Amino acid sequence: MTVHIPFAGAAAFVMSALVAYFVFKASRRTHPGPPGAGDLVGSITAGAAVFAVLYTLLSTNLAAGPTEEAGPSERAPVVSNTTTPTTAN
Repeated sequence: MTVHIPFAGAAAFVMSALVAYFVFKASRRTHPGPPGAGDLVGSITAGAAVFAVLYTLLSTNLAAGPTEEAGPSERAPVVSNTTTPTTAN
């Protein structure tokens, strides 16, 4: 089975992975602790936030076609209220 990944989703994933990588690399220099340790949770959070924002911005209505109105294709006739109603005796 082939799963089609839209371009917006793939681009958002690649950008979020790059942001997470660079945040992790930058945190290695400033993270207090043993050398080589970085802020893994912070980098994953930054990557997830970037993915959420980019996917929301890039995928809004890209694949949605024109929406059609649900219901009958013909409009109901307009009813005129100019006549007076008859009264029943």
